Amino acid sequence: MNREEYRAQVDAVAFSPDFQERTMARLMAQAQEKERKTMKKFNLRTGLVAAAVAAALSVTTYAAVVMLRPQDVAMQAGQTALADAFESGDAVAINETRTVDGYDVTLMGLVSGEGLSRVESLENGVPQDKTYAVLAYTRTDGTAIEDDVPELTVSPLVEGYAPWQLNAWTLGGGTHSFAQDGVLYYLFECDNVEPFADHTVYLAVYPGTHVPPNAETFDFDEDTGAITEKAGADVAMFTLPMDKAKADPQRAQAIMDGLFKPQPVESAAPAEDPENVENFVIMDDPDHPGEHLMIEN
Repeated sequence: MNREEYRAQVDAVAFSPDFQERTMARLMAQAQEKERKTMKKFNLRTGLVAAAVAAALSVTTYAAVVMLRPQDVAMQAGQTALADAFESGDAVAINETRTVDGYDVTLMGLVSGEGLSRVESLENGVPQDKTYAVLAYTRTDGTAIEDDVPELTVSPLVEGYAPWQLNAWTLGGGTHSFAQDGVLYYLFECDNVEPFADHTVYLAVYPGTHVPPNAETFDFDEDTGAITEKAGADVAMFTLPMDKAKADPQRAQAIMDGLFKPQPVESAAPAEDPENVENFVIMDDPDHPGEHLMIEN
């Protein structure tokens, strides 16, 4: 049964006029009886009884979706070791929601670097020098997400670095997603962002499928390093809770140097002179691998 059919059946249920009054009385009596039986173990307050009754009488037109936890999402993705990491005390629960392109996007949780290394089962499981984030998507109009994947891009951004320089592409990003009970769960990974913890680190979500951050979506102030969404752009920017003590400026610089280090180009063999080719032999230069020498024959 899908969500819409369930909602229709709940709406069709007819209640008698005194249903709420009788239910209230019954629940109150049961709660008070339970309170008397457990008084020796627990000092229950009347407020707890009233809260339980109020919760029981909260009849809605459809059942609330019980969201998976980050560790459940990791388990569904086949990442048992990562699920253990999200169970650890080093994982960070966030549960913040932003709206973008017709979707409510919730950043559920985050685990990085040291939080991964403390989980023994990760030794043969998940790479430890990574950052993992779990997000959940629901449609703002309440329509269930089935097998379709929202056309949204997720990318980390770091203040002080242009979005088109440091992002999901240059940090080796990867994703795994699946739909369950009308919710799309999204497991995102990239290289560990903790070395940049002395900067403001964002996880940006914006329209488009695998679209690298660009100047049409983001503004970058070269003087201050501030990153903001372009006027009129539809962007959700989550600020990641980073421990500044884990910042490593030298490693951060090494990461950036590695991204933009000039790549060696293999030297081409010198052009042969057709008139003199019989007088020379081309051979590899033993002192300069990749280069060549012309030796007179």
